[in-house]
Amino acid sequence: MAEDYVRLKAGAITVGKPLLFNVFDAQGKLLLQQGYVISSKDQLDKLYARGLFHASHAQAINKKIEQTVVEEKKLNPFHELPVLLEELEVLLGCVSSQNADSDKRLKILTRKLMRLGMDDPDACLAMVHLNAIEPSAYEQTLYHSLLAFLIGQYLQWPLERVNALVMASLTANFALLPYQDKLNRSRNTLTEVQRAVLRKHPDLSAQALQKAGIQEAQVLLNIQQHHEHPTGSGYPNGLKGADICLDAQVLGMTERYTAMISQRAYRPRMTVNQAQKELSHHASDTQLFLALYAQLTPFPPGTFVELANGETAVVTYRTRHPTGPKVRAIISARGSMYHGSFLRETSEPEFAIKGFRQLAMQPSINPLILWESL
Repeated sequence: MAEDYVRLKAGAITVGKPLLFNVFDAQGKLLLQQGYVISSKDQLDKLYARGLFHASHAQAINKKIEQTVVEEKKLNPFHELPVLLEELEVLLGCVSSQNADSDKRLKILTRKLMRLGMDDPDACLAMVHLNAIEPSAYEQTLYHSLLAFLIGQYLQWPLERVNALVMASLTANFALLPYQDKLNRSRNTLTEVQRAVLRKHPDLSAQALQKAGIQEAQVLLNIQQHHEHPTGSGYPNGLKGADICLDAQVLGMTERYTAMISQRAYRPRMTVNQAQKELSHHASDTQLFLALYAQLTPFPPGTFVELANGETAVVTYRTRHPTGPKVRAIISARGSMYHGSFLRETSEPEFAIKGFRQLAMQPSINPLILWESL
């Protein structure tokens, strides 16, 4: 087996959740493509018995911290996702050990994430919504960081401000990460210790970054205030109104949105329109919510919709004119999966969107084809 392949640990694949990476057997043969959905525990157990591996980029990531994102080729977020997750893990490990490379790594990852958002915002939004089945803490961090970037871009904030926004989003939950996956998978109420960590994590995260040499004042402020609320009901300091910077409010809003649309062990996930409605009712700043809504649109990429002819389609690209969003039909009106997908013009009555389609099991689709880089 090649050195750049790593055996998957138990729990790395979740039944009903699309694979975030290609999976290989012990001889390096491709078994499952990114986007494939394991339908049962029995199927998963049989696959593990064969020996499952995935390509690891950790060695290259550790060696090439000087690299910058300078390629002219358009980047595909789905292709970059496994690398991004490893880069984030390495970055946060550096922060934990107070490594002098922490600041440099954070800036490189921030630039790459912003580049993805500029190259293909629709594919980025699709990644957020397709992978909302029990996302890990690292996944969710990447997803709300992408949303934060898109909001800052929509509001036409200066580049330095957006850069600080994304840097903060990637690290705001640093102190909570050791607990986050366990909390998300638990059906029990929080213990007093867990509640204390939850309420202190903005300050603890900012302190950890400072010890690791990350000193940008706006980044630290965004982190410290991202769970404050203008009513004074937030934490850790109960700040009110104008005492809370808008940038921190963006972080709080994008975290809440990704949490709402994510499935948890203790609750089902909300539909996109339910989450949008909830956020609009409790928005601390209407301007910020409208920016999020404008970027998402009523039917964001990566969501499943029912068409007038009974087909199920996945939204691929947003459009802001009367022809409606771009969609690809993947399931027939009789409920059978198509081999491939079919472009449908939602401006035509036969293919008009009736609403969101709630599926008992998310279908297997190949995102690298549906959102193929040009």
